[in-house]
Amino acid sequence: MQDTYKTNEAGGNPQIPPFLAAPLKMVPNVVHTQLLVAVLNHVFKQQLRDGDLDFLESRTAVIRLLDGGVEFRFTKGRKGLVAHSGEGPIDLAISGDLYDFLQLSLGKEDPDTLFFQRRIRLEGDVELGLETKNLIYGLDVEALSIPGPLRMAFNKAISFYQDRQ
Repeated sequence: MQDTYKTNEAGGNPQIPPFLAAPLKMVPNVVHTQLLVAVLNHVFKQQLRDGDLDFLESRTAVIRLLDGGVEFRFTKGRKGLVAHSGEGPIDLAISGDLYDFLQLSLGKEDPDTLFFQRRIRLEGDVELGLETKNLIYGLDVEALSIPGPLRMAFNKAISFYQDRQ
């Protein structure tokens, strides 16, 4: 049986198999985004309280999951991150594959390495991109409010990817 698990051309890292990516594309991006902002609001609740994400207020950010074919469009509202309708200009786009976002989210890969190797790309407002990169770089991943089951799921996903490299 042929393995349909693919790696990207740039870094040889694994990508979401097409049979998993196809259903993701069928769900409207706003649904994906609402789920993501709920998770991000929980994970970054201290940073939101401290005003560390205020630089996103009234700005539209997009996270593009390239191997999944989905994008998450959001902004910072009064009470936290909120899903954006998808209309209007984008101030910052962050693009990459799931594997690299997982590595970044668990602190298993240095953010600068991912950016300089162009495995995670920033486009748009340079100042906003630098603020975002600096926020990510300064995070203590262990101190984030990542629920145990989510952290375990992330680690299993990384193991799944690494087993297929």
